Amino acid sequence: MTCSHQSRFSAVLAAVLLFATSARALGSELWPELPLPPKAKVEWVGDSMRVNGVPMRVMHFESRAGRSEIVEYYRAYWSGGYETRPSVRPLGDATVVGQAHGPYFMTVKVRDAGDGGSEGLISVSRLLGTKIERSAGPLALMPGAKVLQVVESNDPGKTSRQMVISNPSAPQSVAQYYLSWFQDEGWQVVQQNDIPRTAKLRAGSFIVLQHDREEAQLSIVEATGGQGSILVINLVTKGTGPQRF
Repeated sequence: MTCSHQSRFSAVLAAVLLFATSARALGSELWPELPLPPKAKVEWVGDSMRVNGVPMRVMHFESRAGRSEIVEYYRAYWSGGYETRPSVRPLGDATVVGQAHGPYFMTVKVRDAGDGGSEGLISVSRLLGTKIERSAGPLALMPGAKVLQVVESNDPGKTSRQMVISNPSAPQSVAQYYLSWFQDEGWQVVQQNDIPRTAKLRAGSFIVLQHDREEAQLSIVEATGGQGSILVINLVTKGTGPQRF
């Protein structure tokens, strides 16, 4: 999957996972506390993220406990001391447990893993008082293109902004368009791979460009059914200072 090109920075936690004391994200407010899943190894996906403008913290876990045990653990934990009962619903091959807590919404998404275990994501989002945004910024969009998702994250020494954009045009046209656009803006191509369509793979392109302390990774694949394409742009800026997008 093209999103695998995005790097993931993690730190293993112990004892109790505290979504707390993040002045960078929400001033002096504290994030809600969450316990670790039972029998689990947990690592950060991002402790200072924004998804479509919504502040968010996300962690990944792998557990020796099965999916049903994880679901019941969080259902029980979130059943006392809250105004509403936790929600439990299927989502594809996973189960999602959710609970509101003031302006926040906490979720655990868990699916089956090997040897009877499970794996999934733990996330906390600040929904109330936050404006939902899906903007490409100064990036030019092709006619008919639509921004589906924007994920921003801050990590030590770097920031990143990932945009998922649907286009009615074919991957080759999208690749040519953005190659010209970035080069006109002074970016240099450091890698370009075209992927032909096969029985197992959809046609597409992977392009890497650089400009000073910035790197842009573009992954373009045919949309399902061969109608149009999906573009994922991941812009990484090293050091401090303003981002281009």
